[in-house]
Amino acid sequence: MRLLYTVKESPVIVLCVGLFVCFALWVPNFVDGFGILDDVKQYASYAILAVGLTLIIGSAGIDISVGSVLGFSTVLFGCAMARGAGLLQASLLALFAGTVWGAINGFFVAKIKLQPIVVTLSSMAAARGLAYVIAGQGISSIPLPASASGLVNMTYGSYAPLLLALIVAVGGWLLLAKTPLGRYILAVGSNEEAARFSGIDVAATKYSIYVITGFLAGLAGIVTAGMMNTAITDAGLGYEFEAITAVLIGGTSISGGEATVLGSILGVVAVSLLNRGLGLLGINDLELWRMLCLGVILIVSVLLDQLRKRAARISARAQAA
Repeated sequence: MRLLYTVKESPVIVLCVGLFVCFALWVPNFVDGFGILDDVKQYASYAILAVGLTLIIGSAGIDISVGSVLGFSTVLFGCAMARGAGLLQASLLALFAGTVWGAINGFFVAKIKLQPIVVTLSSMAAARGLAYVIAGQGISSIPLPASASGLVNMTYGSYAPLLLALIVAVGGWLLLAKTPLGRYILAVGSNEEAARFSGIDVAATKYSIYVITGFLAGLAGIVTAGMMNTAITDAGLGYEFEAITAVLIGGTSISGGEATVLGSILGVVAVSLLNRGLGLLGINDLELWRMLCLGVILIVSVLLDQLRKRAARISARAQAA
C-alpha cells in the first residue's frame, strides 16, 4: 500500500497488468505479440499528444484542442502535398501550423490570462472548422500522392511511429526531470503565486508549454496522415479525451504540481490494451462500451490520485509530529 501511495505510476502499472491478464484469460488470440504491437502502434499519435498534455496538466492547465489541431495539421499537410508541395515542405507547414495554434492558445492563457478551458474550447472549434474550409466543401478526405510513399511506408509499414513516440517521450521526460523549465512547470502547477514570488516567469512558462504541445500536435498530424495514407477532415476527432485520460490514469495530477511522462505513456498502453481486448470480444456497440470503460477508469484514477495525496499529507503530518 505504501508503494501505491508513493509511486505515481503504480496504479497505471496495476491497470496495464490487470487488463493484460484479464483479456489473455478471456479473449482468444489476445496474446499475440505482433498483434499487440500493431495495436499499440495505432496509438502512437495519442502518445505524442499525451507528452504535451502531461506538461500542460502538470502546470494545472488543460488543452482540449489538441485533437482538432492534429486534424487541422493533417488536412493542411494533405492539401499541400496534393497541390505539389514536397514531403519536407508539407511536413514543415504542418509543424508550423500546429506550433502557431499552440502559440495562440499560450498567448490567451499566459498573456491575456483567460481560462485554459475557454481558450482551448474555442481553438478546438476554430481549428476543426478551418480544416473543413481548407479541404473544400463536400470533401472529407484528401488522398496522399505518390510522393508521400516514403512517409506512408515508414508509418504504416514499420514500427517507426512507436520509435518516434518513444523519442518524444524521452524528450518530455528529460525536459521535466533535467531542465529548469521542467521545474518551473511543476512549481507553477503546485502554487502559481508562490512560483511568481520566487522569481519564475509564470507567463513565459505557460506560453512555452502550449507552444510545445501545439508543435507535437502538428507532428502527430503528420504521423496520422502517413498511417492512413490520406488526410481526412475528421482526423484527431476525440483524441483529446483519450489522451487526457491516459495522462490522468498515468499519475499526472489534475490539480497540477505532479507529472510523469512514463505514466502517461503507460496510460496510452492501457487504453490500447482495452481497445484491443474489447475489439476481439466482438461485442455490439463497441464504441459505447469503450467510452464507458474509459470514463469509469478516468473517474477511478482521479479518486486514487486524491486518496494518494491525502495519504501523503497524513504521513507527512505524522512524521512531523
